[in-house]
Amino acid sequence: MRFSGSDSQSWTRFWLMGLLPIARLGGNSDHTRSAFGRYVAEAVFWTPAAVLPGTGIAWEALDTDRARVTIKYRGLSQSVDLTVGADGQPTQVQFERWSNANPEKQYRLQPFGGYLSEFRYFDGFRLPTHVEAGNHFATDQYFPFFVADVTAVEFPHD
Repeated sequence: MRFSGSDSQSWTRFWLMGLLPIARLGGNSDHTRSAFGRYVAEAVFWTPAAVLPGTGIAWEALDTDRARVTIKYRGLSQSVDLTVGADGQPTQVQFERWSNANPEKQYRLQPFGGYLSEFRYFDGFRLPTHVEAGNHFATDQYFPFFVADVTAVEFPHD
């Protein structure tokens, strides 16, 4: 089954088979804050060079196998914890995400995260080709609603 879509800080839209809309959200500050959390977490494992220390990006060690990146941008701030294996390969991403994915449908900070595995090289970057993620990470309510097996990665070239 094929679905496609796109996401921004303002809206989320996805379609089934390119015809049937299955998600249309956004247009408010709750969506913007939630989307920013996802952007930061995805940057950690899809585009690692984007989170190198710099303006608005700070890293701190938490212990021998975990680090935290905090990104601040236009009044928003998001911290994401990254767990790495003995070889330095990232294996887990975890953070508090602004979300209404809870029985009360109320926006609040709640655990979100996922696992990264089956790494391959793409144009000089070692990236996960199996990713699973979901709300309520590391709790009894965790359900990985996003599971992806990546078969190809293409970067824009000049």
